[in-house]
Amino acid sequence: MLSQQILGPVYLVDSPYHGSQGVLGTYVVKGGEPMLIDPGPTTQVPGALEGLRELGIRQLRYVGLTHIHLDHGGGAWKMIEAHPEADVYAHPKAVEHLVDPSRLAASAKQFFGPAFDKYGEVRGLNPMKIQESRNGEVLDLQGATLKVLWTPGHASHGQSFWEPDYRIIILGDCGGSYSRRSGNIFPITPPPFNPDRAIETLDRLIALRPEIVCYGHFGFSYDAVKKLGFYKGELETWAETVEKGVREGLDLSGVWEMLKEQDPILRLSLDEDDSRRRTAIPNIIGLVEYTKWKLKEEAAKSAGSQ
Repeated sequence: MLSQQILGPVYLVDSPYHGSQGVLGTYVVKGGEPMLIDPGPTTQVPGALEGLRELGIRQLRYVGLTHIHLDHGGGAWKMIEAHPEADVYAHPKAVEHLVDPSRLAASAKQFFGPAFDKYGEVRGLNPMKIQESRNGEVLDLQGATLKVLWTPGHASHGQSFWEPDYRIIILGDCGGSYSRRSGNIFPITPPPFNPDRAIETLDRLIALRPEIVCYGHFGFSYDAVKKLGFYKGELETWAETVEKGVREGLDLSGVWEMLKEQDPILRLSLDEDDSRRRTAIPNIIGLVEYTKWKLKEEAAKSAGSQ
């Protein structure tokens, strides 16, 4: 079985990624008009479709995207090919990239290198099959309800889905990468990343007092407020440490070494998961670039006031 019920109408589908599971969570909210959230890259869509079959779902109303990074939404075109009755439901800033994903794909190729090919084919969508979200919009799925919350920071086109009856929040990547084994959460901060927006987003999510939090990478936790607060602390530590390192003129490796010294949770995460060690330094580029932008803004303001 690839699917499991979390609570009420919300299900997790653990689609295999080149034979491995526990990589990216696809979520299904099961009503009379069901919604599938984050089909994953094209190579994971067959597993997502199998999960729908296990749940007895023959038709979809929406293919929802928490954001359009290819590991979450790259297979949206393939899902619509299998379910042409559905619409892709995405943030307005995502629409142009869903129609023409060439820039998105080029950026991903530059960031991931040869690993990009594991995502599979990337295709654009017919704009008539895309529905733009509105912040605070309530979706009636005929037996289940979802509220849409724009959650920028990790991505400007980020959005999360709030199920109010069981107080479940489906995040995408704005809550970091969760380890079900240790309970630790690893920041996901690729460029362009905005730590100030990300922390504001977490404050708004914490204020909802959710009970269950669902992560893209990977799984869910019944200790939602504690997990969101923990991640906020990790992001604050990372942002402060990276800024200090950049101000001191350290290169990327130097910033990374400083971060490891300052964050014991990070050291535990790296010991636990080799894949995090491999992607760790590229992952902080977003914070480094944001800090460099911030320093340029400060310099420009200082020059303007003289």
